[in-house]
Formats: sequence, C-alpha cells, structure tokens
Amino acid sequence: MSKILQKLTNYFALWVLTGAIIAWVYPPSFAWFKSYIGPGLGVIMLGMGLTLSFKDFKDVLKTPVAIGIGVGAQFIIMPILGFSLAKGFDLEKDLAVGLILVSCCPGGTASNVIAFLSRANLALSVLMTMCSTFAAILLTPLLTDFLASQYMNVDALKMLLSTVQIVLIPIVLGIFLNHYCPRLVKGVKDLAPLISVIVIVLIVSCIIGLNKDKIIAAGI
Repeated sequence: MSKILQKLTNYFALWVLTGAIIAWVYPPSFAWFKSYIGPGLGVIMLGMGLTLSFKDFKDVLKTPVAIGIGVGAQFIIMPILGFSLAKGFDLEKDLAVGLILVSCCPGGTASNVIAFLSRANLALSVLMTMCSTFAAILLTPLLTDFLASQYMNVDALKMLLSTVQIVLIPIVLGIFLNHYCPRLVKGVKDLAPLISVIVIVLIVSCIIGLNKDKIIAAGI
C-alpha cells in the first residue's frame, strides 16, 4: 500500500499540470475550493509537522553552513530577484505584488517532494524547509511589507498573525502529535505526502481558474 501511495505522490508534477489544464479549460471546476485555501495550507503544514521530531532540531546544528546558505538564499536572493523582475518587466500592481510575495515565501512541502523525486539530499531538504518555514513566520511579512509597500499597503502584523495560524500552529501540533502519539501518527505518515500533493493541486488549480482572465490580460 505504501508503494502505491509513494508512486502516486511521485507524479506530483503531472497532477499539478493536469489540474491546471482542467482549470484553464473549465475555470469553475475548482472554484469551490476558494474558501478552503487557508485551511488547505494548514493541512499541508500539519502533514509536514507529522514528519518532524524534536531530534530534527538538533540535527540542524550538525549542518549549520549548508542550512544557513539555503535559508539565506531563500530570504535574500529570491526576494531581490522577485522585486527586480517586477521592476524590470514593469508588471501591473497585482502581478508585481504576487511575484514579490511568492519570492518571499519558502518552498514548503513541494520542495521536499521535488527533492525526493530528483533523488537529492532529502534529509537536508526537510531540515532547510523546516528552518525556512519557521523563519518565514517573521521574515515573509516583513520582506513583503518592505518590498511591496510601494505597490499597495501591506498589513505586516495581520500577515504575521495569519502566518502563525496557517503555518506555526499546524506544524507545532504535528510535531507534538508525532512525539506523544506515535502509534496514531504512524498510520497517517504514509498518506500525508499524497494528501499534501492533492491539496497543492487543488490550490494551484483553483487559483488558475479564478484568475484565468487576468492571466490572459497580462499576456502570460
């Protein structure tokens, strides 16, 4: 059963592409998921938390340079690139803010899936994702406010509180469940990556469907 779940998870890119095509051809097909995007992100973060343990935090100290480079690139190079592209291509306000926001966000569970599929150092990817996700709770609102404030007013405090609700609380809950309820979590762990993939597909497809007209108007 675990092999079947793993195979389904391995086709992550295919599921995203399929969902995107369906959403593009028939936009209303995923519109129903709009109100579930926030909770869906929480589910993804909970799934990530279930794969973490207190030992993982100790492991961070064993590879501080590699993790520091990864997290530094995430919150220094990417935001600068996002801002530069928005300025360089003179993007409309909505597109510019969206690009800057994405560039200020960590890869999350999706990066771990890609690392697994490419047979990269999965353990390092998980540790970097963990560190960048926790750092994002503070850095994403601050960087977005700093870089995107010229396009629109960014409520950094509200964004911070939202990030705590969607990211921090589910991850911490997952870690504690993994530590104190290992038997319960053991039965869910194999299923968690596939659930995360399904939710990511639904979120991406929903957003593409809802914004098809804007994407066409922007010439993307």
